[in-house]
Amino acid sequence: MIRSVPMRRLLACVVLAGFVLPWSTPALARIWTDTPIDDATLLPAPGGANGGTPYSLQAVPEINGPGRVSTAGNVWMKTTNIGILGNPFTAQSTDPSAQWPGPSGVEYLFFIGLWIAAKNPAATDPTLVRRVSHNTEWRPPTLAPEDRIYQSYDGQVDGGRAVDDDTDSQVDEEFYNGRDDDFDGRIDEDYAAISQLMYTCELRDDTEQAENSNFAEKHVGFGLRVQQTSYSFAVPGANDFAAADFRIINDSGHQLDSVFVGFFVEQDVGPTQLDRYFSDDLPDARVPQGNFLETIESGDPRFSEECLQDTIKVRGFTMTDDDGDMNRTPGGSSFLLLGHTTDPTGQKAPRSVGFRMFRAYLPGTPYVQGGAPAVDIERYGAMSSLGPTGDCCIGVDAMTGLLSAERPEELTKGDYFSLCSVGPFLEWQNGESIGIQIALAVQACDYSRPADDPTPPGPDDLETYGAYRRVPENPSGEAWPNPERYGAMIENAIEVQKTFRGKYQRVSQGETPDLRGRETPVLAPPGQTLSLADCRDEGVGQTRDVTDQITVWFDFDCNFCTGVPGFELRPWLAAAPPPNPGLRLTTQDRKILLEWDNLSEVTTDPSTNLLDFHSYRVWKASNFTRPVGSSGPSEDLWALLAELYLYDELTPLLDSLDTNNDGRLDSLESATYPVLLNRQTGERIRPVDIQPCANGQTLFDGTCIQSTGAMGDTAYVTGDRLYLNENGAERRATGYKQAVYPAGRYRYEDPNVLNGFVYFYSVTGKDSTGQRNAVGGRGTLAEQEGRRGAIEQDGVYPQVAADSKPGGIYVVPNPYSGSAQWDLTPNASDPA
Repeated sequence: MIRSVPMRRLLACVVLAGFVLPWSTPALARIWTDTPIDDATLLPAPGGANGGTPYSLQAVPEINGPGRVSTAGNVWMKTTNIGILGNPFTAQSTDPSAQWPGPSGVEYLFFIGLWIAAKNPAATDPTLVRRVSHNTEWRPPTLAPEDRIYQSYDGQVDGGRAVDDDTDSQVDEEFYNGRDDDFDGRIDEDYAAISQLMYTCELRDDTEQAENSNFAEKHVGFGLRVQQTSYSFAVPGANDFAAADFRIINDSGHQLDSVFVGFFVEQDVGPTQLDRYFSDDLPDARVPQGNFLETIESGDPRFSEECLQDTIKVRGFTMTDDDGDMNRTPGGSSFLLLGHTTDPTGQKAPRSVGFRMFRAYLPGTPYVQGGAPAVDIERYGAMSSLGPTGDCCIGVDAMTGLLSAERPEELTKGDYFSLCSVGPFLEWQNGESIGIQIALAVQACDYSRPADDPTPPGPDDLETYGAYRRVPENPSGEAWPNPERYGAMIENAIEVQKTFRGKYQRVSQGETPDLRGRETPVLAPPGQTLSLADCRDEGVGQTRDVTDQITVWFDFDCNFCTGVPGFELRPWLAAAPPPNPGLRLTTQDRKILLEWDNLSEVTTDPSTNLLDFHSYRVWKASNFTRPVGSSGPSEDLWALLAELYLYDELTPLLDSLDTNNDGRLDSLESATYPVLLNRQTGERIRPVDIQPCANGQTLFDGTCIQSTGAMGDTAYVTGDRLYLNENGAERRATGYKQAVYPAGRYRYEDPNVLNGFVYFYSVTGKDSTGQRNAVGGRGTLAEQEGRRGAIEQDGVYPQVAADSKPGGIYVVPNPYSGSAQWDLTPNASDPA
């Protein structure tokens, strides 16, 4: 589909030209003068990625399909390693940009582009002092095969969070990038795997490909490296968003100043089957944002007399359709700023998380008249919020970081896109890093209700969103958004912020706050002494000295709910179902054989650290006709074939059979385990006797692959297992040991298929959350399930073996009249 927006044409040209030519999670209110990282020499020096090395084009930007799509949750967003989230490259791929729910064919994003602006004091040419690296001016560090996108999941071998996986007295010292980050001779042996589906990659702005990517204006890279991570969660309450974490590292060899980090956000909203579905959008900068009160329960580590309520701060903006496209567009698209590096002293970075600038644009308006910037000097001016008139903090309340821009009149609906930034970050030294975390959240919007309430709330009116109340804070003075229209979106944004914030977990080692409420550890730069005061110090008129020898804790946010002695706040933490097992499909004559591994059984819950697997669910989708814009079967095509409950030595299966012909039903002693039981049909599936994975191997897509270290004996996972005994009472088995098996461990056959038709399968895992339910007077554990899903390339076609009729010709379906209701809709990659 040819689209008329200039930026879209520009992106297409940039990418094609690129093919022709050869994490930090910032602490809340953390002092920004961190110790410089020591891995700046891992990647090529600034100014050229390959230097004549004999690499072939193996690590070109991964924008083709099927690509890396976050399918664990309901927002299916594509990740690339070219400075872009989403899929604006429709000529190369039919992958979704960000569809919801799942591959619905309804888009809520065109793309998000990473922009970094800085002043370069080392530049001798005045025109090169203020530059911006943006969009596709980011490229893989080299063309070597290891510079690609890596996939992992929470609980993966070598990816334990806050775990010393390689026993070298360091924790999570690696970034999952195919490189030896800690110079110990091993690769990716100790990193932090987060969420049910995680993608990681590295980018640079100074490679040969990056500097030749822009023909409108010569790109001059700073020498920056970005460690990019995408997250997708499966648990309800945390599955209506996809998130990204950027750790931006100064590898330039010198200081940069007045740095701003921004995002070019084009949230096209609507069903792709409609021509120009993006032409009737309306932005709303006031949704979802604000401060929301959260009641602290007694079992929460934060709970105390001083902490009965906490505040959740939401910063974001939304794009909506004008009318919901006659109920074909059920939701709205929200860009959320979750966090970024801060400096509570305000000397090197903003004191708190918030936007620097925001503006929504329509195509065709010149920059001097308030339009989008087109060259670097304009981009820098826009991101620093020093626009043509010299105004500061455009569209943002400077005190709170909340957006103040008005919602446009409905008559101005169109193909809007937005630019936002955070900063400034000052005196950015070589080796220092800046972290920023964002999310794209999608939730239902009630388009039948008006966009605004008729009057703003009074000082005592608290709007309620689920369990949260909105603090009456409205810096810009305009009417508040209608909670009946946007309520679900605001609740979703609160849950996203809570997922990013994470939970407090008790730790036995490492430094923690010395007093409740002191959330910020401060260590002075080498050779310096700082004199600082927090809220409590100011109350008694004192300061405290901080040296480079001992960490001192401060309460910079004036909040007794942040900072708990003996506990560590671990971000990106939510209860989660087990990851789906690796699945292998084999086509046969009128049959499909499904084989999978036991990954779901040997993966701990990141929130509880328990092995809590309960059952497998086998799903099947048929009657897929490839609707326009869809990349796989929609929700209503999936049907449950079987739920298979696991029975083992902790919960043995007592067969109601007399297998030894002694006139009695089998007893506990004669039961066999492990076994999967279909409680509906009584079918039992016992594991196949295959070779397990060995030490030094990990599971990936159902295969045992080399991970770290030398090969050894059988690979085992040991952990605590939650289960119910025969009386329905909750029990915990400590030190439970299980071997790791590849695909083939379990086999299930589906004979209800027709040759020549396309079918999709998904096997999900369910767990026991530890929450008790009363069912029929007997206690059971509440359950969570992984997300079913597949893309078109996962489809399989049962067929007769090729050599069953040598020389035979087959017509499927037979007879075939030239077209049928089950035909697939043609697309760019399959026009037949």
